[in-house]
Order: sequence, then structure tokens, then C-alpha cells
Amino acid sequence: MIDAFTNRYRADINLADVNDAHSFAIACVQGGSTVLDIGVADGSVARLLKKMGCRVWGVDIDEEVLTLAREHCEEVIVGDADQLDLGSLVSCKFDVILLLDVLEHLKDPLSFLVRASELLTDSGYFVMSVPNVAHVAMRAQLLSGRFPYTDVGILDRTHLRFFDPVTAKEFISDAGLVILDESRVRFPVDGTEIDVDKGSVAPSLLDQILDDPEAETYQFLFMAAPRGSVLESDPPFLPAREIQRELQRCKRDPMLRDRRFGNGTYDEVMAQLLSIQSANRSRRGALNALLEVLRETTDNLYPS
Repeated sequence: MIDAFTNRYRADINLADVNDAHSFAIACVQGGSTVLDIGVADGSVARLLKKMGCRVWGVDIDEEVLTLAREHCEEVIVGDADQLDLGSLVSCKFDVILLLDVLEHLKDPLSFLVRASELLTDSGYFVMSVPNVAHVAMRAQLLSGRFPYTDVGILDRTHLRFFDPVTAKEFISDAGLVILDESRVRFPVDGTEIDVDKGSVAPSLLDQILDDPEAETYQFLFMAAPRGSVLESDPPFLPAREIQRELQRCKRDPMLRDRRFGNGTYDEVMAQLLSIQSANRSRRGALNALLEVLRETTDNLYPS
């Protein structure tokens, strides 16, 4: 079972794991950015962003866990995001605001997101993740007549708001934001913290649920900017995100998995991503070169 299912505050981030909200978030941040990490926890993400030359401010309700984040942040703020007036507590605006598994814990996440938008620079954006309450494991559990809360995960007992594929996007639009990029964390029916007895669900019914392309979506991952932002027509080019997309494609397609990418295998390219993705701005050229190798290989396999 992965750590995300067992520990609320600690994240052992593996940048080569493209099926992970933390890796997505880090790939969405350009080196040298000013970042507000709301729900910073132990500073796992802040630590890697700092290595990229970013300056990170952290916010969390848990004062004890913030002691771990302090060494990676310019400043930490203790408090409940629902109640904090962040505009009066920080003296700068931010290129990126991270909201990783935060919004579902808030009493009024919509008004919070609207207020937080005021803290963005003219070219700033949010990176956020929210769980999918319509995951196949949830549906299977409901069919068994069960809805038990857990300590972490989709039915975390502290969740106050739930999202499905439609309402997640409606929520972002209602906040006055446009989606610049999106991805998914996907797990099979028996791959989450939810205890599912597959034997209690008719195989034909399970197959019907799995026909939904979002059935195995565990989290929605979004990069979003205020409507009317310069980014709406000119989104930032993020080489690490482009590489993630290609590697996700490889992961889904065994034919690509077995191919070599330039001078490396799939696993070797993953290792390169791990070493390069956390580097500072001066090494972004290496990401571009790796991206070109991936594009050339996939274009040869799938000519337009």
C-alpha cells in the first residue's frame, strides 16, 4: 500500500512516478518561482521546489508538523485556511499557489479559491488536486451498502466537500478559473485504501462501471489560472510536464514501453527525469532535449 494511503502528513516523493499528485505539482512549477503551498505539511514538496531555486511560503493548520517544513520555507503560517486572511499575512504575490488535497477539507472552498486568486501575480496560477468520489472502489462499496469513513483517502473523515468528474470542473469554472492543464492519478478497484469485496459485486456490473473512462480516477489534477489571464491564450511551456505526458503514454502502451528512446530504455528515461526534473532553471535545456527524443520516437511509431 502506498504511503499516501497511510500517512496524512508525510510524502515520500518519487519524481519518476508519473501517477502521483506531488510529481505533477512539481512539474507544473517553473524554477525560480515564488510559491504559496497551502497545506504544506512536512514540507516534502517545498524541499524539492527549493532545490529548483523557488522561494516557498507554507500554510498549514498543524503547528507541530510545520516545524518540519520551516527549514524549506521562507515563512510558515499556522492557521485554518477557511479563516485566515492570507492577504494580510503575506507581503508578496505568488507565481504559483499549490492546493494539494486541501479544497475538500474546507467549509467553503469556492470562496476561498476566489480570495486566494487575489494573491496571484498577473501570470500566476493554481496547481490543485482533489479526490474523485466516483472512483470504482467507491461505487462498488456503495453497491454493497457500505460507506465507511477512513483516516486518509477518498473518504477521509475530515472531508467536507466531494468531487466527481463533472463537479470538479464546474467548481473550477465557478471560481472564475480556466484549466490550463490536467492529469489524473489512477488506481484499480483493489488498489486504494477502500476495502472492496469484489466477490460481492457481479462481474458484469463491475465491467459496466469500468466502461466509464474516469472509473479508475483516484484524483483529479489541475493547473488553472484566473479567467482573462495572459496564460489563457499563452500557457507556460513546462518541459517536465511534457515528459510526464509521454511517459504516461508509454506506461499505458506496452509497445512503447519496450522501445528505446534515443540512447535509453523507458526505465533509463525515467531515471533521467528523476535527476533532471528537480534541477534548477539552468538545466531546463536538458529537459527540452529529452522531450525531443521522446517526441521523435513516438512520432515514428504513430505517424500522423
